[in-house]
Amino acid sequence: MGRLAVAAAVAAWAIPIAALVDSIVPDPYMDEIFHVPQAQHYCRGDFLTWDPMITTPPGLYYISLAYLASLFPGAWAIKVAEAFDPLCTTALLRSTNVIMAMVCGVLVHDLLLCIKPGIGKTKATAYAILVALYPVHWFFTFLYYTDVASLASVLAMYLSCLKKRFWVSALVSV
Repeated sequence: MGRLAVAAAVAAWAIPIAALVDSIVPDPYMDEIFHVPQAQHYCRGDFLTWDPMITTPPGLYYISLAYLASLFPGAWAIKVAEAFDPLCTTALLRSTNVIMAMVCGVLVHDLLLCIKPGIGKTKATAYAILVALYPVHWFFTFLYYTDVASLASVLAMYLSCLKKRFWVSALVSV
């Protein structure tokens, strides 16, 4: 048990539910009407257009670009920005948060082991999976919102600080 078990458990419930959410709500929902078009600008290579209704930094859009580039390395290799445009669908952008939810689960696991060294890997694994099921985190896992990525960032910064890796913490915060 450990990191891999947490990531696998989160993926086991998040991937099918994400597919279900995408089939029921295929179009942008609530604040996604702002975030999806903004990410699509980034997918086209347009980093200068910004929707003034968005009040968060563009970190999620950069994470989404890196994620898409990892899924379709050929498009990235030939540096064709237009190649990413059809890939930036609502469903694929939402899947960024499924990956980020898995990252959050692993970070919670590592934080538990760092904060409570005597907890044991089995309990840390179980607790991390349970935390991944918290209602607010659960809801935003299936939508293209900044919440899951920002939580992952804060958890990574905190873990880096606990391990006295202050430069890593500072870089993650950027």
